Amino acid sequence: MVLKNRNSVPLLLIPLMWRIWQIKISYIFCLSSLLFLCLICTSAAFAVSTSSSGKLHSLAFFAPRGEGDPFWGLFINYMQKAADDLNTELRLHYAEGNRERMREQIAKEAKSENRADVLVFPNFKKGGETFLKIIEENQVPAFVVNSGFTEDEQVGQPRGKFKYWIGELLPDEQEVGAQLAKILIDEGLRSKSGGNDPSLEMVGITGIISDYAAIQRTKGLQLIANNYPEIRLRQIVPANWSENDAATSFSMLKRRYPNVTLVWSASDVMAQGVIRSAKKLGLVSGEDFLVGGIDWANAGLQSVSTGDQHVSIGGHFLEGGWAVVMIYDYLQGNDFEKLNLRWRSSMSSVTAPEWNTQKKLRERIQPELIDFKRYSRFLNPEKSSYDFKLESLFVEN
Repeated sequence: MVLKNRNSVPLLLIPLMWRIWQIKISYIFCLSSLLFLCLICTSAAFAVSTSSSGKLHSLAFFAPRGEGDPFWGLFINYMQKAADDLNTELRLHYAEGNRERMREQIAKEAKSENRADVLVFPNFKKGGETFLKIIEENQVPAFVVNSGFTEDEQVGQPRGKFKYWIGELLPDEQEVGAQLAKILIDEGLRSKSGGNDPSLEMVGITGIISDYAAIQRTKGLQLIANNYPEIRLRQIVPANWSENDAATSFSMLKRRYPNVTLVWSASDVMAQGVIRSAKKLGLVSGEDFLVGGIDWANAGLQSVSTGDQHVSIGGHFLEGGWAVVMIYDYLQGNDFEKLNLRWRSSMSSVTAPEWNTQKKLRERIQPELIDFKRYSRFLNPEKSSYDFKLESLFVEN
């Protein structure tokens, strides 16, 4: 006779049912443990993969010239320091002065399965619109530096027609061109004060005529020269950012305008060509004429220290580092969109008469002395904007 409980379950089956339940519990526990172990292993593998690269993000920069270029070498040095500070990989591509080569490099990176998170490039020889079309087709963010778009280039605003163009950071080129012209003119007039003829003749040597920097810097020169009735701006000629071309151009200009005493040069490199050509003509720079340039290139600063070059204006090579900071914040989710999409930076001048007094400040503008983490809004939430001025470096150090 089989006994039954109130719910009609045979009492002899209870031990068997309990055993089955224990087996289920054990199975569920083993399965859960296995899943947990798999999760741990997967997380560990991911951690090893991340740490092996050691970088949170990656940027690709497309330089218009080759390695060792006087300006772009400085630009890249600060860019690399910022990338190191912010744990970001920096991939470098050099166009060697060839716009088509830069286009091919951008297209290859944009289409790569392992492409960089953001592509960074200037509007080199007006190739920028083509570059933007490539990034738009491949849906990869891009940031424009150093050389922007002229009025005749119909590209609109960042994140407009080209929504993957996330922003730009450029020097205030027209302002720096005007600043250089004013320093040269004021010094020329000061040196000539008391003479019977207060007028001065001036020439300009600019870069590639289609380049944004050359166009804007030349506008600044013309604006200032027009405000001085004593100044006769005889001619502005292109020298393609080349020292040799500038030397040839100055020799031609001096024959054409023998009374020229002020030479405005859109770059320090071209100013070196002017100085070399003048020496061949038996002229003494700083006495027979004044020349000034832009970029703070090493050769330019050396010439300022000896008095051969009256002034050099620069500091915009730091924009390589500033751009990395902004892009890092963007990738970390702290977008700069609400602050501004088109940023402009100012420059500072170094003149021969003030060389010694400015020496200590200049020496503090070195990549290894700058902690770019200080400028990140993501890492410093109390910052309401970006402080990309040279003065901030002096405060830091």
